[in-house]
Amino acid sequence: MSDFRIAFFDEIDDPYKVTLVFQLSLSWPATPMLLQDLRSSDDRYTREFGIFAVMRDGTVASGHLLMRIPTRTIEGRLEVGGINAVGTRPDFARRGLMTAITDRAHEYFREHGLEHSVLTTSKRLGAMTMYQQLGYAEIDHSEVAVKFPDQSRAFMPNDVLARAFSTTDFDDVDAVYTRAVEGSTGFVYRPKGFLKARNHTKGHEIKPAENMRVAEHGQSVTGYAYWESNTGVSEASEIMALDEVSFLGLLADAESRNPEGVMMVRCDGLTNLEMGWLRRAGYQGPLEAYGSFLVKSLKEKTNPDRIKAMYAVESGKFRIGLWDGT
Repeated sequence: MSDFRIAFFDEIDDPYKVTLVFQLSLSWPATPMLLQDLRSSDDRYTREFGIFAVMRDGTVASGHLLMRIPTRTIEGRLEVGGINAVGTRPDFARRGLMTAITDRAHEYFREHGLEHSVLTTSKRLGAMTMYQQLGYAEIDHSEVAVKFPDQSRAFMPNDVLARAFSTTDFDDVDAVYTRAVEGSTGFVYRPKGFLKARNHTKGHEIKPAENMRVAEHGQSVTGYAYWESNTGVSEASEIMALDEVSFLGLLADAESRNPEGVMMVRCDGLTNLEMGWLRRAGYQGPLEAYGSFLVKSLKEKTNPDRIKAMYAVESGKFRIGLWDGT
């Protein structure tokens, strides 16, 4: 008889037991209140929210969150199952717990009519082998673009204003994102009021008032960028603009505010169009990073070439999106 059972989030008798697992995969303190906040603020999480391996004594040893994510293919909208925040307590490693609950997650996705399961992981983690054994294949990978302090800084275009984010910008930022991703494939759909609702992502709190800059061109909001900076480096986890001059203005603004720092732009959410803008601004890249985007077909053997074609990955139109928590 198995020494553990598989349970959904609401079947756990004490939600604090779940937090011990998610401290491994989420660097912010995953209290029950914050997990509930995440659950209620993003409608892509399933009703069951998470799936876990629970030992006979009630210990929650392993688990992850369950999502139903809308994506865009060359043929239109397609919802896929999403596995997020994967973690196993070290004292329960190598017992097959994660394999068991992931298999059950696949069954759950099939029961709800989904044909694919997606997740992101790091190539530095041993989990990559497990996912491949479960039938996942890499479809795309993370990339970065960089500019070093000894390279020429960008000049602010005369007709662009870059300024701090204010609370009146939420709707304009959402509108810029929606327009910028038109014609793209992949993870381009976001819940309404995404930025306002998304309190936790990438393992930390999004703080637009402190870290976001907004570009105005022609008296309208035409771009935004989220920068985390110190004296050594400024990193943009997301940058979106409706035209090249607004994009350049956001880069020039960040470079002027950290003139001695390395500038780094995460490219997961960018297409070939924005990558061209980055190169013309003097950025090197794209340089491959350790992040890997994996997909499994739930009704047949995974054919990575077919899935890449479905999402037009090779055409440079595919967006993953770091902020989507996928």
